Amino acid sequence: MITNLEGKVALVTGGTNGIGKSTALKLAKSGADVVVSGRNHEAGMQVVSEIKELGRRAVFLECDLFVYDSVKEMADKAVTEMGKIDILIANGGATVQYAKFFHELDPNDYDGCLNSQQSSRLYAIRALLDHMREQNYGKIVIITSDAGRIATPRESLIGSAAAGLVLMNKALANEFARWQIRVNALCLTVIQDTPGFDAVMATEASHVFQKAVDRAKLGLPNAEDVAEAALFFASPESDRITGQTLSINGGLSFAG
Repeated sequence: MITNLEGKVALVTGGTNGIGKSTALKLAKSGADVVVSGRNHEAGMQVVSEIKELGRRAVFLECDLFVYDSVKEMADKAVTEMGKIDILIANGGATVQYAKFFHELDPNDYDGCLNSQQSSRLYAIRALLDHMREQNYGKIVIITSDAGRIATPRESLIGSAAAGLVLMNKALANEFARWQIRVNALCLTVIQDTPGFDAVMATEASHVFQKAVDRAKLGLPNAEDVAEAALFFASPESDRITGQTLSINGGLSFAG
């Protein structure tokens, strides 16, 4: 899509590769300045370099998405260095290790999955909320899994965490509308040409996910497809849209 984000500043968590990187670059190409956050300093600096080549301001801020104090420190630095944050793409956190049948999961891993999917997003949202409230504006895009909308074998735990975010998306959109903050969610299945895709196809569950590849009626989406959808929710064109969940799955399933 073609839109104008000139004057806007975005923060992309998990922005060093895959979907996060594609989204950060997409926002920059549309005129936004971008803060890239993650744990891989070298990869983060590479994304920053590519954004600067587009003529936009960019900075990499390292943080641990699973520790709130680390996320809050990063968010405060982002506001200080860039002057404001208008857009948050709440992304990041691998879930490949939790793609197992429920009876195969280690109960000690339950919290890890919740932290990877839920806490990392909620920490970023809370860390920026007071700033967005003060400026009376914000666009928040939550990236999560379509397993939160469609019951999927080997994704009971992932789906549980994602379903919580789908409901949270609606609740936060309702609460935050008074401050002109929009909240929307993107639910993903198997996204090709990403580190996550490569990782899951290297596991013993690869045959399960190969079925998704074969059944996607329009072909599997890639990171660029996700970035386009994130751009829409970040753009002025979606100013009257909040609390919505969009599945990006190539026609694999049709959530209600």
